[in-house]
Amino acid sequence: MTGHRRVARDVGPPAQKPKPTPPTSPLQVIPQSVAEQAKADAQSAAVPERSGPAKHGAPIADAGGAAAGTASAPRARGRRRRRRRPGTRLPDRAIVFVGPMAAGKTSLGKRVARELGVPFVDTDAVIVRRHGVITEFFATHGEAEFRRIEAEVIAEELAVEGCRIVALGGGAVLTESTRALLANHPVVLLMTTQEAVLRTANIARRPLLRDDPQAWGRILNERRPLYEEVADVTYRTDRATQEQLVRRVAQWARGGGRHQRSARRGEKEQS
Repeated sequence: MTGHRRVARDVGPPAQKPKPTPPTSPLQVIPQSVAEQAKADAQSAAVPERSGPAKHGAPIADAGGAAAGTASAPRARGRRRRRRRPGTRLPDRAIVFVGPMAAGKTSLGKRVARELGVPFVDTDAVIVRRHGVITEFFATHGEAEFRRIEAEVIAEELAVEGCRIVALGGGAVLTESTRALLANHPVVLLMTTQEAVLRTANIARRPLLRDDPQAWGRILNERRPLYEEVADVTYRTDRATQEQLVRRVAQWARGGGRHQRSARRGEKEQS
């Protein structure tokens, strides 16, 4: 503070200023401008009141500003339609693979089971675990006894509930009781040619082919009518890759393994 201001100040304590008296009339409210008032009116109209019930038929806005029953409801209905879409349910029973020797029932059946996420069973493997090597059993007990045991194993495996892949031996369809059971199951017939079998099969593990390569064709001609009798759908394993066949069979299985026996006669085999 400068010197001349110190000199000009009065000596002593400052004088007490009188307190202002309260106003005798209410304060005046300064009105908003027209633009501000319009903006406030629009905001108040956009936010619904939460204290009272909603009006009949009026959509209630959600947290994102979308009205319930407009944007969210169609999405929910769409999800329900996808869940209930037909043609995507697996059968509730075993899907059975049949076909001639070395047609690929075991190898393809395992891959299809893995693709579908279901168990796989090879009835020939079950017989081997219980009774030993099949060729030795044939030599010791004869074919009739083998077919009896085979039919029992197949009936046992087909009685298990739930979807699974069950691969049968090439001669399983010779037993009438087995064919009767297959009438209640989706059945996939795998077909190939003798040339493809001799080119790809492990001959050392198949004494019948090793001793008489032409036997495969003769046996197929004898059993073909029985294969076609029990099959719902047929795939040629010599005309497609394993990956292609897995996709096709899995797609058919996800469609419920539709029975096509009534329309099968006269139709061409599927590639």
